[in-house]
Amino acid sequence: MDNTAFKSNNKIMKNKITTVFFGLDGVIVDTETYNKKFWDQIAASNGLKIENFSNVVEGMTLNSIIELYFPLSSLEERQSIRKASADLEQSIDYKSILVPGILEFIQYLKEEDYNIGLVTSSSLNKVNIVLDQLDIKNAFDTIITAESIKKGKPDPMGYVLAKTNLIAESSECIVFEDSFTGIKAATYAFMRVIGIETSLSEDSFKDYTYASIPDFSDLERVKKLLD
Repeated sequence: MDNTAFKSNNKIMKNKITTVFFGLDGVIVDTETYNKKFWDQIAASNGLKIENFSNVVEGMTLNSIIELYFPLSSLEERQSIRKASADLEQSIDYKSILVPGILEFIQYLKEEDYNIGLVTSSSLNKVNIVLDQLDIKNAFDTIITAESIKKGKPDPMGYVLAKTNLIAESSECIVFEDSFTGIKAATYAFMRVIGIETSLSEDSFKDYTYASIPDFSDLERVKKLLD
């Protein structure tokens, strides 16, 4: 799909929504501050001369980041990055960084019998930590993690697998994402995409999404996006 299709696809889709997908970071929990500090420090300590490295790798799986940006690093150095990432994931109090209104919206979706899925480039270990802390693991009908796919976002593989698991058509699916990698992945899967303004502005999203919202706190506004 070319950039024109990426920019226009979400402006023309208007179908009955039966299935709702969420990203994790920046959509359910606002981890941007933690992730930015972590990856910018990793880049600096490894001598990478890439400006705003945390933004560059946003939405990518850990394996993809290491393979693409640390191909010359030793096995020990790579393992050190993996351990540091796992330690960070274990240390965060995810209840304190919930995106406003997300739990209420998920509860609404369950009550109205929507299919619900989580599609993330994060590891299964991190997903389990987050969902256990928030006590919402059973809310999702399918969960796609880094271990589920060969290619992370912006590749659409995660969303294609998720809709296949739920026996849904792309036109029936709506996706909530906060990053361009996630938005591209959902768009390339031909799904309706709503931008969450936790890391990017409304103006940044307007040409690439069906709509955007700051968070889920205005439940009536969010519910209308499903129409």
